[in-house]
Amino acid sequence: MKDKLTERERNILLKITELYIKEGEPVGSRTLQKTYGLPFSPATIRNVMADLEDKGYLYQPHTSAGRIPTDEGLKVYINSLFLALGNRDETLVGRLIDYLKSEGVSDRDEILARVLDFLQSLTGYVGFGINLVENLTVESITLVKVASDKVLMVINFRPDYVLHRVIRASIPEGELQRLSRTLTQKFRGKSLKEVKRELVEEIDGLRREISELSFRLNAQILKSLNEVNHLEIHGTANLVNIVSDDIRRMKEILEILEEKNLFLEILRKFLGEKREVSVILGSETNIEPFSSFSFVLGKYRVGFKNSGVIGVIGPKRMDYSQVIPVVENVARALSIILEK
Repeated sequence: MKDKLTERERNILLKITELYIKEGEPVGSRTLQKTYGLPFSPATIRNVMADLEDKGYLYQPHTSAGRIPTDEGLKVYINSLFLALGNRDETLVGRLIDYLKSEGVSDRDEILARVLDFLQSLTGYVGFGINLVENLTVESITLVKVASDKVLMVINFRPDYVLHRVIRASIPEGELQRLSRTLTQKFRGKSLKEVKRELVEEIDGLRREISELSFRLNAQILKSLNEVNHLEIHGTANLVNIVSDDIRRMKEILEILEEKNLFLEILRKFLGEKREVSVILGSETNIEPFSSFSFVLGKYRVGFKNSGVIGVIGPKRMDYSQVIPVVENVARALSIILEK
């Protein structure tokens, strides 16, 4: 546990961090005193900076250079920004709602994709999000013919989630009703996890029995269920602007984002927190390639339950005072849109 900060130490730490984020250079006592007009001499500021270094909030990258914040110091600065959260940016919320209306999207997953496009273009960082639905149980499965070789599959889950996909299958109209009843009876009340396991087992058996229609239908249902809790990542090209001087690191990060499981664990951990908006430093993930990055996360809701997470991945030295309110208000706008 870090030593408690005095008011003077906290004030100087926040200003050093703010200036470092803005300039990207170690901050010296004289520069700090002149920039903010502090009522202390440079010598006094140097003493405070030395104390902050001893306590683990600052470090000196080079002898005779100024100081920069450690991750612990950066967290103090970030936590101070949370005190200003809750201010509604109605202009930003209105812009996003108007944008989605102009795009004419209504499907939940498609709405998320458009929101992430909006978020990554607004911040210049990588946007990510997930419609994270847990503990779903099947209520009904309905198959409806929409073309000679296409069927609309609608799976109603409890609580309050609907999955619909068009699948390729040539099934007679009358047979669709029978299949709908059979599938509903078979899977009603079962969890997403249970349905997936049964479908995998059944598909393995059907491979041996060569029942082509059932095999294809079960495979399509399984594919659609695997898309529930699908992680969307937009703007990976923005990584070039963040780590253009480290191709190896960029390749490692892209591989992690492609694989996604490690990233999903970060999001699930955040969902367990009380905060609606949070910042996770790369060092806190224990994933080395992310050490020079930060995640700004925001929850969105439908009704009273968490429905998912959106956010951005950017450099650790990002302008949190701008990015945190953007993520907060985009998450708020998404909640409003999904409620309608």
